Amino acid sequence: MENAELRHAASQSLDLDHADLLAKIKLFAGIDRVTLAKLAAHLESLSVPSGTELFRQGDPADAVYLVARGSLGAFVSSGGDPSERRVNTLEAGNPFGEMALLCDHPRTATIRADTDAEVLRLERTRFLALVREEPSVAFAVAASLGERLRARDLPARETGLPADRKEAAAQPRAPAQPARRWRLGQASIGGLLAAAIMAGGWGMPPPAGLSPQGWHAFVTLAALVPLLALDALPEGILALLLAGVWVVGGVVPPAAALSGFSSESWILVVSVLAVGAAIAASGLLYRIALWTVAHSRGGFAGQVTALSVAGVILGPAAPNATARVTLVAPAMSELVEALGYAPRSRPAAGLTMATLIGFGQMGAAFLTSSTTAVLVFAVLPQSGRIELNWLSWAALAAPANILLLLGLVISIVWFYRPRSGADPEGPTQRGVVMLQRRLLGRLTRNEKISFVVGAGLLLGFIAQPLHGIHPAWIAVLAFAALGAMRVVTLNTLRAINWSFALLFGMLASMSKVFSDTGLDRWIAGAVSGIVGNLAAVPVLFVAALTLLCFAVSFVLRWQAAAPLITIALAPVADAAGIHPFVVGLVALIACNGFFLPYQSTTYLAMYHGSGGKLFTHAQARPAAIAYGVVTLLALCASVFAWRAVGLL
Repeated sequence: MENAELRHAASQSLDLDHADLLAKIKLFAGIDRVTLAKLAAHLESLSVPSGTELFRQGDPADAVYLVARGSLGAFVSSGGDPSERRVNTLEAGNPFGEMALLCDHPRTATIRADTDAEVLRLERTRFLALVREEPSVAFAVAASLGERLRARDLPARETGLPADRKEAAAQPRAPAQPARRWRLGQASIGGLLAAAIMAGGWGMPPPAGLSPQGWHAFVTLAALVPLLALDALPEGILALLLAGVWVVGGVVPPAAALSGFSSESWILVVSVLAVGAAIAASGLLYRIALWTVAHSRGGFAGQVTALSVAGVILGPAAPNATARVTLVAPAMSELVEALGYAPRSRPAAGLTMATLIGFGQMGAAFLTSSTTAVLVFAVLPQSGRIELNWLSWAALAAPANILLLLGLVISIVWFYRPRSGADPEGPTQRGVVMLQRRLLGRLTRNEKISFVVGAGLLLGFIAQPLHGIHPAWIAVLAFAALGAMRVVTLNTLRAINWSFALLFGMLASMSKVFSDTGLDRWIAGAVSGIVGNLAAVPVLFVAALTLLCFAVSFVLRWQAAAPLITIALAPVADAAGIHPFVVGLVALIACNGFFLPYQSTTYLAMYHGSGGKLFTHAQARPAAIAYGVVTLLALCASVFAWRAVGLL
């Protein structure tokens, strides 16, 4: 087996001296600097005294190695002959052990140090993930194999494996497993429920006061709920299917069914998604995350605060909350390890929850902090949108969001703070963060352009009251600028979540469909008595609406629940003297809970993006409960500020 005692006795942290070495290794020559910087956090430095065996021929392979300094020899023995012959000498910059990992074979040689040496060790799982993500690594491994075969003077057809391994490789593969029998899954259940709702409801007479077209629109929306809740079909397909049912069923003409796709809100979402994808691909966000951790002060509390605030600040630059978390989640594994916290320790879970809060859950802080916020803005009644812009949204949402962020930071620090002796803080590995920053090097051309354009985009949003240009066209200009500078490419466009863009367009069309069919007025009349009574006491109204959003979020995800609740209740609130913005903001914040894992795409992105290694669902539960409690308190407390500015 591989020398475990050597690993435990001689493991040490990487430092800046390793940066030049990693940048010059042929195996990593085709990897972009961001991927290489992320990879560096997974490397373990081992000191190997002269004459020490790192592993023996026939040992199982669970890592690939890189020679950092010194010299090691590769020795093989054949058959029952105990004598060894040297087949290779490994020096600084040489990788070894990768072939056994790729072929899932035991080690084909014994590695012994000729001199005092240092090697860098990369675990099997991370190396194979790198090969899958970066095809250039596979080509580099193939080239390395070719060089070794030539060095051994073996025929090109040889594999370099011992005879018994060749025979094993030549054996026929096991027969394919029989296909699994069909089972009733959640997607099928969703489809059956939707079909039952459509079949049972379409032919029923409409309720009093509602036209047949309005009733059919309501039935199709009811059928959409189980499809969305159980992920029966991709969101984009459901969006177009909904439009098709409306048009073919005679609910509304095509112009109304697809009106959302001609709106400035849809243009804004698509443009900002493209700009955000380009900024993320440039590596700028990863660089900022490393800088934030490297300069954080105040121990664990400072790290939690820095990550949370950084997420809120970066939100408007990359407005897809799920995409932001998806980008940051893999980096969190490396940042947690770099800070010396053990995976699934309390502080590791706490830092991950802080990142989830800042990058994912604070999606209502600014108008462009999330595409869902833009969608909620788009479905507000026209009277509620007139006085709203990027700056006024931020100002009106500030009381609730400041209280929410403050309460969550305090909660995370309290629940997840390191305990004396059990969760030691690890400043000894901060050098890894510095190494990662060194590997990133200077700001690249694309990063500089992304920074300038991103900053200009935010300034354009903030200055809207001065220039009067809709944010959609500012985003289009930013998109065009990045395209002209070749920062936006075809790959950038492919990275856009077009399924969500289609869903956004359809949800943006709903206000027109509701208005044309009279469904909005019918819903307002049906609930006006209850809501009107609650509206007399705004705190009760906000509390009841928050609890309603909590309940709906168990059935519909945030992206669909927030705009649907806004569409249904904003006109009612407006008639009762409550500004529609209050309904939209409450829906945005309260529908974004993660009490159960399936509720939140941002939570799932963080969990799966970090490989499920940093925290368990049980560890996340205190943060989820804190989010619910703090949300209710923050929104109710904000009533007094909203009354002062005339929203109530």
